Amino acid sequence: MISKKKFAIFLVDYLYYIPQFLPVAKVLKERNLDFLFILPPKHKRDIIATLDLAIDICKENNIPYQIGEGEEELSTKHLISGANYYPETNIKYDKTSLIVHGVGTKSGYFSEEKNKYDIRFVEGEFRFNKIKELFPNYEGILENVGFSKLDDVINMSQEEKVVLYSKYGLDANKKTILYAPTFYPSSLENMSNEFPKHFENYNIIVKPHYFTYLRKKYKAQRKKLNHWKKYSNTFIADVNEFNLVPFFAIANIMVSDESSAIFEFAALDKPVICNRFIKLRWTYRVFKSKFRKKMDSNIDQFRDIGINSYSYKELRNCIEEEMKHPDNFKAIRAKYTKQVIGPVDGNVSQRIVDILVNV
Repeated sequence: MISKKKFAIFLVDYLYYIPQFLPVAKVLKERNLDFLFILPPKHKRDIIATLDLAIDICKENNIPYQIGEGEEELSTKHLISGANYYPETNIKYDKTSLIVHGVGTKSGYFSEEKNKYDIRFVEGEFRFNKIKELFPNYEGILENVGFSKLDDVINMSQEEKVVLYSKYGLDANKKTILYAPTFYPSSLENMSNEFPKHFENYNIIVKPHYFTYLRKKYKAQRKKLNHWKKYSNTFIADVNEFNLVPFFAIANIMVSDESSAIFEFAALDKPVICNRFIKLRWTYRVFKSKFRKKMDSNIDQFRDIGINSYSYKELRNCIEEEMKHPDNFKAIRAKYTKQVIGPVDGNVSQRIVDILVNV
């Protein structure tokens, strides 16, 4: 049996695709365009790891979903993916679209595999021009629309922000530090155990990468997080708090290390600090060429988007400086936002849907 043809079907292979897809889904709903989220079936739970959470998110946002492709033959005008690879599916579709989950400069964003998509939505001049340069014969539609995930931050009301302070047990009268380290290479192990105490006059939100919770090798990171939980001014996001959007909305400054989320936060014209005191495995310390090969060298040209701190002691001073003078890097943030993020106006998802409708 063939189901009614849908306007769009989203393949949600990973939980972290959802923040990028949600704003687009909201616009589709506003325009009464039929769509569906496909979540991975249970035998692929190692892919999504938190399938129950994905289901809860769909229910909370009134998003139609199903687990796996099911027995009913599905068809759609637009098959939307966030994957680096071209999707293998039995779904019948007219066009495929790529909306990637992250921004930045990593070489994986420029693989030839992505040219199989009919439509590539990209964010910023850097990625747009790089794709044009690498693949001048690409015959699909390439559009620099911006980063849809940020729509939900831009469009959040003050009342909604007040609710978030209460939800996280934070003081709405204090400024807020967002610390969002990645899992590897990370600065988390080299942060002080007394980090929350040193900034007791601020709220602190710590948003670890979800691999920090899911992989055994990062038990030292989890131990530090458990210690920080004891402080009343600190909220530690657990694996269920997968979306950075609420934290972006209420934070005044962001500290990270090698995460591309630095660009996302800076696009909101807020200060960022890049921790350079990361902890390396001994193999990378000994074989430095191996480490350089792993890391994204393209990001080096953008490291002056904010202060770079090379020790925890430096970090303490950097945070205080940027809190007092948040416009220090305003001009460079605007320059790099145009290059890496694209337009930040709360209407990215509207542009995406306009293009989907008119193709």
